[in-house]
Amino acid sequence: QIPYTMAKFYFFEKVVEAFYTHVFTKEKNSYSKPTQLGITFASGYIAGVICAIVSHPADTVVSVMGKPGAGSIGQILAELGPVGVWGGLIPRIIMIGTLTGLQW
Repeated sequence: QIPYTMAKFYFFEKVVEAFYTHVFTKEKNSYSKPTQLGITFASGYIAGVICAIVSHPADTVVSVMGKPGAGSIGQILAELGPVGVWGGLIPRIIMIGTLTGLQW
């Protein structure tokens, strides 16, 4: 959970910086509060999407590990395969992106 949270803050700051450097290039205070809020939400959403993608394979394995008779990490990875660790990513992106966007 700690690496996920650290990544979330890091990517949020980088996305905000990118928006104000490349898209909204005027002084930040020159934009209306609703525009600034939209930039903040979009930055949080994008940061959440990135974190969801980065953390999803490990979270999938940990979820399977919690089931009775799951086996070792190596066995779980062999069973899931390279495609299986990505199962459920789209709903996770929608959920985490939205939650992270709303946090800011």
